[in-house]
Amino acid sequence: MDDLLITELKQLQKEYGDILLDATKHIFQKDTNAILDEINVFWHRKKKLVGCVLENLSKPYDTYLFTAATILDISDYEHYPFLCLGGYHIWDDPIYGYIKMVTASPNEQFNEQIKAQIFNTIHDNIQILNSLDGKILILPVRMLSGTEPSLIHEAAMQAFLSLFRENLTFEMYREMYSTIDDIVFNLKDGMEKYVILGDMDSGIALKERFSRYKKSAELPLQADSSDATIFWFSVYGFLAQVFDILLTCIQYQLVPYIRYSVAFKYLIIISGNFKDNDEISEMIFKSVIAHILHQTFDKEIYSQFTIDQLIESVKSYNFEQQLFSTLKSEGITLELPALQKTAEIIDQQLRLCFSGKLSS
Repeated sequence: MDDLLITELKQLQKEYGDILLDATKHIFQKDTNAILDEINVFWHRKKKLVGCVLENLSKPYDTYLFTAATILDISDYEHYPFLCLGGYHIWDDPIYGYIKMVTASPNEQFNEQIKAQIFNTIHDNIQILNSLDGKILILPVRMLSGTEPSLIHEAAMQAFLSLFRENLTFEMYREMYSTIDDIVFNLKDGMEKYVILGDMDSGIALKERFSRYKKSAELPLQADSSDATIFWFSVYGFLAQVFDILLTCIQYQLVPYIRYSVAFKYLIIISGNFKDNDEISEMIFKSVIAHILHQTFDKEIYSQFTIDQLIESVKSYNFEQQLFSTLKSEGITLELPALQKTAEIIDQQLRLCFSGKLSS
């Protein structure tokens, strides 16, 4: 990026920080919706600048986008593994998207829950801006990407309906299915394992998983919504989220950094549609490695370093290049991921990166 764009980006981050700080002072003292409107208007005014930044920030796929999360949570060192890969790092701010949820939902309890989440995200965002000195940029990338909502909707709907044996339209789905028994009975053979509703889904029958999900999830639906409506809303929602992430990252040549295991599993399922595209496959492979890195990163060991020390070690060792070179030499690819071996290589490369600097 040229100096002028860097200056404008720094100013954008400062202005957003001021808006968030003001929001924390007044969010429960005046109309919450008015504060959310101010955030909404701010990002609409900055949409062209954000697009320019994303198009000129770095070389292709050297910027990682932390997305599909409610907070980054730097107080728990969640940014440490994130900063181990890539030249630039963006937190995909979800507040802008939450504003749309609040205005669209008929469920007042859900709206209050979302407002509380917005408050938590605001505090986390302020901490990022105050503590990291631009090391992680805050931008609502997906919400401002310009990806056609109709394209995301069609892709997610097609993927959802393809789960079933019959050649369905959504109208047919709503007319024919009501209970979870209807859904389970009509899924294609073997499809149950591809329907993911939570982190602890492994090894549990879909009917039981759905029952648990239905009891625990707070959704923006009417209280008397049928099982079929809840099932569609949830699975379609995950699929739409992942298609949105993929299309946005393809548009700006970013690497999606996904911590949330449910979203990540749907990414893997959908990635099969792009196996013949080398560029997209390479992006998804980087995303897979980033997810494994995040899940295996030992914060207890590496939190002994300041963030500046961590970044300096990662850069001086050329950690990302060393990691992917080793993975390549071991024959690890998107088609042959070898998860345990990959985790071992990541751990080995991290220890080499910080060799001689770790406390015993």
